[in-house]
Amino acid sequence: AQQLNQSPQSMSIQEGEDLSMNCNSSSTLNLLLWYKQDAGEGLILLIKLLKGGELARNGKLTAQFGGTRKDSLLNNSAFEPKDGGTYFCAGSTVLPKHLQPALRLAMGTPITVLSQFLLS
Repeated sequence: AQQLNQSPQSMSIQEGEDLSMNCNSSSTLNLLLWYKQDAGEGLILLIKLLKGGELARNGKLTAQFGGTRKDSLLNNSAFEPKDGGTYFCAGSTVLPKHLQPALRLAMGTPITVLSQFLLS
């Protein structure tokens, strides 16, 4: 079965810092998605990647699909409190045409934003 792993597993970040997270798959993917979830809310699609080596942007977010379509890196520049939440990658493997692709969701990475006001 396809394994989809995300790192780091959780993270605290200071306001204004840049954030990077990885997603790795044991199988080649035909689609990789990055989502964000706020507490008590549904998943929000951030970025969709379809081609190996593809680079996609959405505001401050940048994501790249690895050339082998087995991994992705998500970057968020100048993190703000509103960027806090749980980030998920999801991917679907290439299956025979008569079957529906199965989308698998990774465990997710909760991000806590440390406000500069709390540190002063």
